[in-house]
Amino acid sequence: MLELSHVSVRRGQRKVVDGLSLCLSGPQFVAVLGENGAGKSTLLRAIAGDLPFSGDISLQGCSLRHWSAARLARMRAVMEQQFSPPAQMSVLEMVTLGRYGHDECDKEARLHAQKWLGYTHLSEYAHREVASLSGGEQQRVQLARCLAQLDGDSGGQKLLLLDEPTSALDLYHQHACLQLVRAFTEAGHLVIAVMHDVNLASLYADQILLLKNGKRIIQGPPQQVLQPDTLKSAYQINSHITPHPILTVPMVFSMPG
Repeated sequence: MLELSHVSVRRGQRKVVDGLSLCLSGPQFVAVLGENGAGKSTLLRAIAGDLPFSGDISLQGCSLRHWSAARLARMRAVMEQQFSPPAQMSVLEMVTLGRYGHDECDKEARLHAQKWLGYTHLSEYAHREVASLSGGEQQRVQLARCLAQLDGDSGGQKLLLLDEPTSALDLYHQHACLQLVRAFTEAGHLVIAVMHDVNLASLYADQILLLKNGKRIIQGPPQQVLQPDTLKSAYQINSHITPHPILTVPMVFSMPG
C-alpha cells in the first residue's frame, strides 16, 4: 500500500530524513520511535504529502506526487502534533470537517461525526468550543476527526498518520484511544504513529521503526526491536527489559545515566 524509495528530506543544509526505503501495508500498526530530532515527525509529514522530498513515495502503486488533494483526503488522514483550533469552532463542527470531500449530505456527515465523538468519549462536549478544552481533550477531538474522515467501506485500504497521539492523554484515555486505533488497523488498514512511550508502542504496535539521524536503525516486531543494546544506540541510555506479566510483549525500564 505504501512504498518509500530512497526518500530524503532536507531542512536547510541538514538531511532530516536520509535515504529511507520502506514497504508497508495493512492491516498493520507501525510505531515510529527515536530520540528528539531523529526525523520521526518529518518523515510522517513527508508521507502525508505536506513536505517536499527527494526519492519517491507511492500509495496504492501511484506516486504521491500524482494524487489530488481530494482523492488523498478520502484515503489518508493526518493527526498532527501541533494543533491550533480555530476560534469559536465547536467540537462537532471540527469532527464534521473530517467528512469534507465525501459525497454526502450535512445530516449524514454529522452522524459520522457523532459516532466518533461517542467512541472518543466526547459526546457531551459536542457543542463546546474546541479551544476551551484541555490539551488531552483536543487530542481526542483530532483523533475523532481523523477516524470520521476515513469512516466508510469504499476505497479499500486506508492510511492513518498519527504524530504523538497520546502525548497529552491520561492513562485511561491512552489505552482507550489506542484501542480505537488498533480496531481501525484490524479492519484492514495501515496506521503509522510517531510515539515516545516505548511501552505503549510495545503493547499496541505490530512493527516498530526505530530512527536515528534520519536513518533506520532497525525495523521489526517489538520483541526484536526493544533490546537493551538497540535502545542504547538510539537513546544513549541503559535499560532493563522484562516481559509484561500478562501479555507476551517486552516492557522497558530506563535506567538513570
